[in-house]
Amino acid sequence: MSTAAKHPAPRIVILKGDRLYGDLICQQVKNLWRNADVQAFQKGFDALDSIQATVPDLFITGVKIEDMDGLEHLEPFIDTHLPVLVLTSRKDARTFELLRGIRYDGIYDGHAEGLENLPAALQQVIQRRLYVSPTMIPHLKRPKNITLDALTDKEQVVLSVIGDGSDDLQASQRLGLSPHTVNTHRKSIMAKLKLHHKGQLMLHALQQGYVWVTPQGVYYPGFQRRLQGAAAEGKSGGNERVSA
Repeated sequence: MSTAAKHPAPRIVILKGDRLYGDLICQQVKNLWRNADVQAFQKGFDALDSIQATVPDLFITGVKIEDMDGLEHLEPFIDTHLPVLVLTSRKDARTFELLRGIRYDGIYDGHAEGLENLPAALQQVIQRRLYVSPTMIPHLKRPKNITLDALTDKEQVVLSVIGDGSDDLQASQRLGLSPHTVNTHRKSIMAKLKLHHKGQLMLHALQQGYVWVTPQGVYYPGFQRRLQGAAAEGKSGGNERVSA
């Protein structure tokens, strides 16, 4: 089923200090979802009040908001499931230090990508799937004191599948495992890597190469290598498959 079919009339909240930029984003959203209920704000408190009144299907926001300090407008969503797309072209150390402490599902560099790839980013993020502009990846520093051999081979394959933000059911369908088993592996991975929420897990998977994100789609190197290895041994891959 297409994203448009899943979200025929999504409710979307946009928070950008630059009104013109906000209006351009609104137009892109309307082009993608014609019947979308879109609200655009320049003030953080106004956007948060709107979200508190009715939780939207997607929150699109910048990082520098006039009436907010740091990224405090994103702090309320660290432990929620609200899809969040951060639009920024800032690449200073402080911004990325702040970004590592909150949860989000995508970072979009508008200056580098313009509006061309924004629809793809919107579709990915509204499904809780990771999207990161290629220009942002070098600025996402690798976590310290983490070794890849802390994970078992099975855990590394699972991380390659859940690292794009897939939930337990979506991952189980690819891996041919039960959602309960995927959840068990997820908890073990997060405990070993000392990660506390889904956003940190997604960033770690991206930084360590467990997932590759491009405007054309998300790739799962570890999982795909496993399938290729099974094929080389004359196997069909069993129940494992990469979903579209």
